[in-house]
Amino acid sequence: MARLKLTLTTVPKAAIPEKGDAYYWDTELRGFGLRVTPRGVRSYVLQYRLPGRNARRLTIGIHGSPWTPEKARGRAEELLYDVKRGDDPVLAARKRAREAVDLEFSKYVDTFTDAYLKSEWRDSWADAKRQLELHVIPHLRGQALPEIEKADLARVIRRLSDRPALARNTHATLRKLFAWAVDQGDLVSSPIPAAPPGVKARKRVLSPDEIVALWQASFELARPMGQFVRLLVTTLQRRGEVAGLPWAELNSLKKVWMLDGERAKNEDDHLVPLNPLAVAVLAEMANATGHEAKRWPRKGLVFSTTGATPISGFSKVKKQLDREMLPILQDMADKRADALGDERELVLLRPWRFHDIRRTGTTQMQALGVPIEVTEKVINHKSGETAGIRGVYNLHAYTDEKRDALEAWGAYLEKLIARASAPNVIALAKGRA
Repeated sequence: MARLKLTLTTVPKAAIPEKGDAYYWDTELRGFGLRVTPRGVRSYVLQYRLPGRNARRLTIGIHGSPWTPEKARGRAEELLYDVKRGDDPVLAARKRAREAVDLEFSKYVDTFTDAYLKSEWRDSWADAKRQLELHVIPHLRGQALPEIEKADLARVIRRLSDRPALARNTHATLRKLFAWAVDQGDLVSSPIPAAPPGVKARKRVLSPDEIVALWQASFELARPMGQFVRLLVTTLQRRGEVAGLPWAELNSLKKVWMLDGERAKNEDDHLVPLNPLAVAVLAEMANATGHEAKRWPRKGLVFSTTGATPISGFSKVKKQLDREMLPILQDMADKRADALGDERELVLLRPWRFHDIRRTGTTQMQALGVPIEVTEKVINHKSGETAGIRGVYNLHAYTDEKRDALEAWGAYLEKLIARASAPNVIALAKGRA
């Protein structure tokens, strides 16, 4: 247990952990401490224990105005006095918070945005709130959270059925809002339907030609966007998880990526074995930072244009990819037609999204004989065979099976790329060196 006299000098210098929160306990007041997150956020906490109960921990406030070490220590002393009288500061804080929260839907959206979205959905919180303001609040304004029923939300989502992507995104934001309300004790249960009503699930899968075109087109993007796209393809992980990837989550010796549950959509830690193509992309990024290909950095972000924040601007990247992919697809079709003696035909690129890459990879894994429960483990997805009671009690991590599946996916990609014989494809042998 790290102990430290908490002062204006020592608090800013407290080391930032690579993973998990670090605690530094004050040498003057028992139970008073400093919590430091991997993001560098410093906050004052109090740990206490009531007779016959487990220890509890309460956050006093984040370091900075108005909370200095002395003010936080003084507040901790007040709370410890309450504990001696038999009062529970955590329960009291929760009660005050519930009494202060306005449960009218439009007001609660503001509370949810400030308390959750801005910190957890840093890159997309503004879009999520705008969706609620434009498509949900006009229909639920004036209703308190406990009054909103499943049918009310189903009608909201059905109004967006002609825009499936918007309907799914709005549904996902509402699902998180109501789940958060339950966690805060503001609701007993969530009324949100399990799936967006009246919205068909996406089934778009990229064809082999489209996969090759996407891979080749990525080399026309400026660093680090091209490398980001290639890591999306080789690992099949979510766009936000790849974009925000810190070097600290990667192990160059074991060739694995341990995704921290705090960054994962389902909040579960997730181990991603890295196939040779993924290793080649990361080695390329390591070289760009001045490190050897086999000795990756331990600090900072893999993909960043500022050095401090993850990449963004994905819509612009997608538009450029579409522009680059279409002539590649046309050229491939022309060469195939010429070889067969057929007439050349106009080629069109059907609309696609980054998320379709995951579906494409898992679909191909099925064709390669990978069991469905393994593909779901590969993409850190809970449904079907891995949901419910079977998922709760099946603690097998599938590490070897995930590696085999991603190796098979990588080998499939290599064959497609080699068959295309594109001049700007990376040298795979060099990538493994």
